[in-house]
Amino acid sequence: MEKYLIKSSYPCLIKTKTDYAEIDANDVLEVEDEEYIFVYPADNIVTPFYINLSCPHENENFSVIKKDNKNIIFLESPSSVEITQKESLNFSGKNCEITIADKNLSFEYNSKKIIYRCPHSCKNYKIFKVKNFACVQFDNNLYAYSIDKNKLTHFGGDSLEIDQNIISVQKNFHDSDNREKNAIYKLSEEINVEKENFMHNTTEQIPQKLIPFKLLESIKAKDYACAMNFLSEKLKSELDTNQIKDFFGEVTNFLPINTNEFITVSNFNKNYVKFVLSGDKIDDILIDNL
Repeated sequence: MEKYLIKSSYPCLIKTKTDYAEIDANDVLEVEDEEYIFVYPADNIVTPFYINLSCPHENENFSVIKKDNKNIIFLESPSSVEITQKESLNFSGKNCEITIADKNLSFEYNSKKIIYRCPHSCKNYKIFKVKNFACVQFDNNLYAYSIDKNKLTHFGGDSLEIDQNIISVQKNFHDSDNREKNAIYKLSEEINVEKENFMHNTTEQIPQKLIPFKLLESIKAKDYACAMNFLSEKLKSELDTNQIKDFFGEVTNFLPINTNEFITVSNFNKNYVKFVLSGDKIDDILIDNL
């Protein structure tokens, strides 16, 4: 592990694995032999974040400066100036306006507009069209906007390639099964799944108390075939893979209350979910909107 000097442009709390310190613009904090640091700003100017010191990648929250054999991490305040990039794509005489500002990505076509906040840097990108899709590609992320349906689809993973209208994505989920997804999609009139498979590293017997957690991990990864394995025969007769997808929606996160009760979070709502088990299978699922 290297030694880092932490310099901040605003008051904040820096937490390491074993210690913490409050610093402001007049302080310098020395950190050594730490894998991560966690930054908690004193004001709401920045959302709390962490830095992986084993391989720090610059983003809008900090920059890495190497000077006179010193490694300096500079925590930066958000800029009050927003730089906007605009481009347009023509579809049968009508323009689709694409705007990139900070992390906001927007598509506007035929008096309809979609705005999406990207969870990654938007510095390097390519804009192009495939069939009736306006596409914006970043390093390992691709956004395809359907002008016909006013719908935005995100493809993202650890590696992503596009060849004409074929998209190949490989993604590691870093969950308890070390799940890996390999998928191939085709952009035509619709977005068609040409191939999709999941690989899991675990073959061990799952304790009963972990079965609801494992099911929700599968739902979050959209590994619905795996999720079906946790259901009782009775529940399988009532739900197929498409129904379980509609039942849970687009789960982006879930928070355990206990081993059988959870709060699930999606882009649009939060749900309270309770599982009823019979032996080593889930026999009933209760979902209430919060």
